Amino acid sequence: MPTPVGHLLAGAILFKSQQVNVSFLMFLFILFFALLPDFDFVFGFFVGDPNRYHHLFTHSIVFVAIAGTVGGIIFAKWCNENIIFSSAIFVSAGISHVILDCLAVDKSEPFGCPLAWPFSQKFVIFPAPLFSDVIRSSDSSSFFQSLFNLHNLKAVFVEIIVLAPVLFMVWILRRKFIAGKAAISKM
Repeated sequence: MPTPVGHLLAGAILFKSQQVNVSFLMFLFILFFALLPDFDFVFGFFVGDPNRYHHLFTHSIVFVAIAGTVGGIIFAKWCNENIIFSSAIFVSAGISHVILDCLAVDKSEPFGCPLAWPFSQKFVIFPAPLFSDVIRSSDSSSFFQSLFNLHNLKAVFVEIIVLAPVLFMVWILRRKFIAGKAAISKM
């Protein structure tokens, strides 16, 4: 599974890929939904093992679709935004998380993510991973400090090497799109 850095970069790519100007508040919500499936660690903290429930129902298309839609409705009402757009972008952010996790090394069973949960209990993982796993403790008391190690630093480096160029290309293309749109409107 990628680190939060990889998931935040994916959220930033999604944010920058929008053809409309999106508020900074929406950007923060996109980042929240790009990280949301990992909320399952919280359930594990209650039983002393943060990893116990990781990669279960929160890593399914159904979960991110429901969470993103509810989040989009709340955000749209709160900020007077378009419900369909808000919901779609938040669902997309959650899906980006699940896809990145399926593209990573997974060394603990069950391997991958239950994409079709609750309709299927099958876990999906890409056979040739692009991203590394994350080494972390199963003990709540040492979980956060265990994240800071050389292996995870290398994982972050790979995520940046893979995703930062995509973010840069999207940023350049969006600037060209906006410049072209401005040129057309001057005609």
